[in-house]
Amino acid sequence: MTTPVFAEPTVEDMLADPIVRLVMQRDGVEEAELRLTLRRLAAARTCIRNGRDGRARSAPAPDADAVAAAEG
Repeated sequence: MTTPVFAEPTVEDMLADPIVRLVMQRDGVEEAELRLTLRRLAAARTCIRNGRDGRARSAPAPDADAVAAAEG
């Protein structure tokens, strides 16, 4: 492992782990597809953090009771 024991593992560390590789193989997950998905997720999160997700930043937080009622 290339990261300190107290740090979160990197994607590289996880993909170098033989158990992770076996689970990926069993589940039919391709490394290239996983990397692409992670890149897209990171880009989307960056857009949201920077306010480029199309949501109005001045909108009030949803009311907890209204959310609970809408969910079920």
